[in-house]
Amino acid sequence: MGLRLRLFFVLILPLILLVGAYGVLRIRQEAGQVRDAEERSGAATAKAIQIAVENALRDRRPAEVRLLLAELVEGQDQVDRIRLFNLAMVPTLGSDARTVTDPVPFERLGRLFERGRAQVFSEERDDDRWLTYLMPARGRGGQLQGAVEITFVTTAVAARQWQATRAVLLRVGVLTLALALLTAVVLQRQLLRPLSRLTRSIRALGEGQPGPPLPVTRRDELGAVAEAFNRMAEQLEGGRQRILLESEHALDLERQVRQAETLAVAGKLASGIAHEVGTPLNIISGRAEILLRSLPSEHPGRGDLEVIIGQIDRISAIIRSLLDTVRLQKPEIQRLALAPLIERLAHLLDHMARRRGVAIGASLPDGLPDVAADPGQLQQVLLNLLMNGLEATPRDGGITVEAWACPHDGRPGVAVAVSDTGSGIAPDALGRIFDPFYTTKPPGQGTGLGLAIARDIVRDHGGTLAVQSRADLGTTFTLWLPEPAP
Repeated sequence: MGLRLRLFFVLILPLILLVGAYGVLRIRQEAGQVRDAEERSGAATAKAIQIAVENALRDRRPAEVRLLLAELVEGQDQVDRIRLFNLAMVPTLGSDARTVTDPVPFERLGRLFERGRAQVFSEERDDDRWLTYLMPARGRGGQLQGAVEITFVTTAVAARQWQATRAVLLRVGVLTLALALLTAVVLQRQLLRPLSRLTRSIRALGEGQPGPPLPVTRRDELGAVAEAFNRMAEQLEGGRQRILLESEHALDLERQVRQAETLAVAGKLASGIAHEVGTPLNIISGRAEILLRSLPSEHPGRGDLEVIIGQIDRISAIIRSLLDTVRLQKPEIQRLALAPLIERLAHLLDHMARRRGVAIGASLPDGLPDVAADPGQLQQVLLNLLMNGLEATPRDGGITVEAWACPHDGRPGVAVAVSDTGSGIAPDALGRIFDPFYTTKPPGQGTGLGLAIARDIVRDHGGTLAVQSRADLGTTFTLWLPEPAP
């Protein structure tokens, strides 16, 4: 059931029922007022007829009284008949001949003669309403001489009641329609339209296409909702931008690691080339210099030997330049706090870990000592270990980074353990894990230099890097670095 239909049943339908109940009550009141007005009019007419009849009985003959009764009936449209009764409850005179023979209301006359007060009786016949007034007829001294029966036929009452009912229905209908329209307009402008705008913004935000902020032009609950949504959208957008920046940073770090591995490969190749080519070049250069010194100054071959020696020196310079380019830089050792570095790396890799379904956790005690290290190179080592752990850990697994103060060979330092819940390293591969160009990854997914470079960096820092692994239980790399000298 939609919100509009619910609001109709909750708000407009009760309103319609309430107005309808008011209309029914008002119709009854109007009908009662019409009847009361007829009764008051009839009572006044009956009183006037009573006075006229009493005066005629005192001063006129019966024939004249009968004529008066007929004239009174003819002069009043609603008066149907008039009858006179004596104390014996016998009809003596009437407005016409038939009235004398009509049934006598003995019980009513008895109560009238007993109480001496006028009585009125109402009766519905077909669509007409009959009102009968029984009034005492008194003589000159006020003594009771009989009774006067006056009967009214109010044929127009039903029509007037219907007119009143129709007027009430018309007013109630117009009022109901106006209230329903007003309620619908107010709900549309004050509730449904803002909710629709909020729904569109939420849907667009969920689809990754946030629009402009919602306008906040009111200080009620919906305005508070709009403000809260705008704040949430800003926070989500800020979080998305931070994730993008962190992902880019993580990718940049990964590219740096890959680049370092590439440079290491180039360094290994350059070192091999320098070793394999440098020795023959040195022999050729030495023999050429001996031959040059043995020739006299005017010998025509001295120029060629000098060219040969110069080109050999040029080749040696190129090899040295190549080695300087790809050789690992000397670490810039400084005091470094491990906890912020580890937390930053775990945060940077958190997005990649969530995509792989792997959890990264860090257990770092308070008061962890600083270490002596190059921040960039140590970050490269830890990032390499974490990336290897992510690639080795299956979905729903986890990586844990722990650190603690740990002396080594009598020197104070800090140990850092990176553990994963992967399948572990085979025993035959465990002894070669730090060898250059050795890798357990599929072809095309690793150079086999990451751990070798990491071990070399740690050694340059005066530390150690060890590995422990058990099949189906995971692998732990433990890094140890010394504390700064006091």
